[in-house]
Amino acid sequence: MANYIVGDIQGCFDEFYEGLNVIKFNKSKDFLWVTGDLVNRGPKSLEVLKYVRKLKKSAHIVLGNHDLHFLNCYFNNILPKNNDTLIPLLRDKKVKLLAEFLLKQPLFFSKQVFIKNNLKNVGMVHAGIPETMSLKESEIMSRKMTQKLVSNPKKILKKIFKKFPTSHAEDDIFEKSKFFTTVRSVDALGKPNYSYKGNLKNLKQSNFPWFKRKMKIMNDIDILVFGHWAALEGKTNISNVYAMDTGCSWGKELTFLRLEDNKKFKVKSKQK
Repeated sequence: MANYIVGDIQGCFDEFYEGLNVIKFNKSKDFLWVTGDLVNRGPKSLEVLKYVRKLKKSAHIVLGNHDLHFLNCYFNNILPKNNDTLIPLLRDKKVKLLAEFLLKQPLFFSKQVFIKNNLKNVGMVHAGIPETMSLKESEIMSRKMTQKLVSNPKKILKKIFKKFPTSHAEDDIFEKSKFFTTVRSVDALGKPNYSYKGNLKNLKQSNFPWFKRKMKIMNDIDILVFGHWAALEGKTNISNVYAMDTGCSWGKELTFLRLEDNKKFKVKSKQK
C-alpha cells in the first residue's frame, strides 16, 4: 500500500494516465491524493473526472479554483472564458453526475500516513492555509463550505465568485475559502495578494509566500501539501511543505510524489 500525491492535473489526462502506469498505481491498495484543479486548461477534463470518480475511496481530492469555476459554469449556466477548455465536459451526458461528484469534495483533507515507519499527520489544500487557522479550524471550515455547496450550489457558487460579499457573518468563511483555493503570497500582516502569479524571485519585498509565515496548523500536522502555484516549480525550500503543481498544462510536467519514501515521479507534458 502506498500514498501518491499528484499535482494539478488540469485536464491533462494523457500525462495523468501515463503517470499512473509509471507508479504502477493499484486502486485496490493504493491511495491517490489530488491537489485540486482536476479540470480546465488541458484538453481532457472530462476524461480526468470520469477516471478519478471511478477510484471512489482510493482518491483523496481537494477543490481548486478551476474546479469551482467549472461548477459555477455548470450550476449557474455561465459561459466558459475564451481560454477555458470546459466545453466537452459541460456538453457531456454525464456532466450532472461529474459535477455532483466534484461538489462533494472538500477544500482541505488530512489523514495519518506511515512514513519511514513513523505515523505522520499529512494535510492537503489546493492553494494555502491562513496562518491563524489550526487543523481543527481548517477541517471545520472545509466541512461547512462543503455542506453549503451541496445544499445550494447555485447560491453558494454565486457568492464565492462575487467580488463584494454583503454579509459580514458570511464574509469570514467565503474569504477563507478563497484563501484555500487562490492564495499565493501575503503581506507582512498575512493579508493575501490574490493577483500575484510569478515566482519567488520576483515577489515584492513587502510580500511573502503564504507558507513562509508561522502557521498555526503546523503545530498539528507534520507535512502540508499544496498545488496551485506552478511558478514555484515544485520548490518551497521547506522540508515539510510540498509544492506539487509543476505546470503540466503550461507545457512543463506532471509530478507524482510517493509519501512513504518521498520519491518523485515526473511525466513530461504533451501540451504546447
